[in-house]
Amino acid sequence: MAGIVADSAKSAKNLAKQVALQMAREPLEVLKEAGKQVAGGENVQESGEIPVSKAVGIPPEEKARIESQGARALQALEQELKDIRIEKGRKELIQKEEERVQKVAETNKQNEPLSAVPSKPSRRLFGFGQKAQAEKQKTRIEKPLPPSG
Repeated sequence: MAGIVADSAKSAKNLAKQVALQMAREPLEVLKEAGKQVAGGENVQESGEIPVSKAVGIPPEEKARIESQGARALQALEQELKDIRIEKGRKELIQKEEERVQKVAETNKQNEPLSAVPSKPSRRLFGFGQKAQAEKQKTRIEKPLPPSG
């Protein structure tokens, strides 16, 4: 019994190695098959064009209508792209203007003098000190002295 379990483990191991080697040799084969499975097995040409057999069955009026619808859709998308570019440009201009205003405001704050901080009032009394003496000397007039005696 132990021999059968050991043989099955070895064969599973060998089988896993074989699958891994095959995947390493052919990595894109899985992707090729997956594309067919997802697409539902339709017959799609690599150039993306409609097969000739299907194109012949479409009447010319229908073909013209489809082309006009495609042209209108393309024109609408181009107009939408143009509007998006214009709007993006406007937003950038507004943002640049706001940044410029902020920079100007910051420079004005930096250049502003510190007048908001009041200085302490002087402790000197008026009429005393060197400055007051100098003012008195300027306005002094000579007064006659009374006779002594």
